[in-house]
Amino acid sequence: MSSAPGSKAKFQMLVLATITVFGSTSGAYAQSKSELQKERDAIQSKITTTEKLLNQTASNKKDALVQLRLVNERMNLREQLIQHHQAGIRRLEQSMTNTDSEIRALEGHIAAMKDEYARMIQAAFKHSLGHNPWMYVFAAEDFTQAIIRFQLLQSYSSLRKEHVEQIEDSQLNLAENRISLERKRSELKDALANVNGERNRLSKDRIERQALVKSLKGEESRLRIQVQKAEAEKARLNNAIRKIIEVELKAERESSAGEFALTPEGKIVSDAFESNRATLPWPVVRGVLTGKFGRQPHPSLPGITIENNGIDISTEAGSSALSIFAGSVSSTFEIPGAGWTIILSHGAFRTVYSNLFAVNIAKGDQVEAGEKIGTVLTTNGQSTLHFEVWQVQGNNHSPQNPAKWLVRN
Repeated sequence: MSSAPGSKAKFQMLVLATITVFGSTSGAYAQSKSELQKERDAIQSKITTTEKLLNQTASNKKDALVQLRLVNERMNLREQLIQHHQAGIRRLEQSMTNTDSEIRALEGHIAAMKDEYARMIQAAFKHSLGHNPWMYVFAAEDFTQAIIRFQLLQSYSSLRKEHVEQIEDSQLNLAENRISLERKRSELKDALANVNGERNRLSKDRIERQALVKSLKGEESRLRIQVQKAEAEKARLNNAIRKIIEVELKAERESSAGEFALTPEGKIVSDAFESNRATLPWPVVRGVLTGKFGRQPHPSLPGITIENNGIDISTEAGSSALSIFAGSVSSTFEIPGAGWTIILSHGAFRTVYSNLFAVNIAKGDQVEAGEKIGTVLTTNGQSTLHFEVWQVQGNNHSPQNPAKWLVRN
């Protein structure tokens, strides 16, 4: 029976190794699966919003350009969704490979434990512990030897019980692993079906995009006039914003007796605004980016370049415009045909909210982040908020790319 302690140690190492490998692999799989699902849900929510906006504009031929931008965005989201499904498939395949290896390892461990247990039983019978263990005690030559044999008998019984429990636990782990493998096979089948479904929908989007591009080419004259009108409205808006900022700067310079600088309070607000770069909330609850910042080619008219000092966010009809940061109202004004505009001051920064049907605030009011400041204007079934961020440094004032300030949607 001198081999009993060694057998016990072997069993414990086998079981511990099996449980450790299984637990760590399944935990990592569950975490990556949860993260992927969260990201997929976010993308699917954006697709749902995009489709709602497409349904709003589908009946109006004048909004074919907006439809094209929305379809482009939906195609981009579908491609992201396919990539996420493919990443999930790769993780599932890796996890299934690991689980399959665990099953084979467990089968080997169980076979080794059963073999070790069989050798232990054979040794027990050899020493008369298996057939009639008490006779082994009573056959002792003296009392001291009887006590030693009794302790050995107790150790044998305990070790035998542990061996049986360890084999049963390993068999249970094996059964759980096999169930897990079948579940992953089912998930893999669903993931492959999701990828194929998204690819089919993406193909339909491409067909829809081609039809929209074709229809826009047939209305090139009207679109060129529309672009000229839009650019004229943008110029009026830009001039109005610059004029308001220049008036504010002039007043601040005059009040500072020639030593123009931000007040301590204004510096605190500026620093707080700048430290929140890429984390500020969107100016609408739900929306899709349909107009990017900067100089860019027109999406359907060759040879036409458009300039955008901000971004355009298509949203649902009746949506509220929300302040992205606490500040004070610098100005509210209306441009005929282009709705109302609100400018909020945040120290050395300004945020601009345009194309509003109505405003809820007035010049001089203090607003909090997330506060409803107006309602987005809806024209021909299209609701688009124009949003800008300006930085003011001394005599210089220039528009910034708002997408770099807002949290990634």
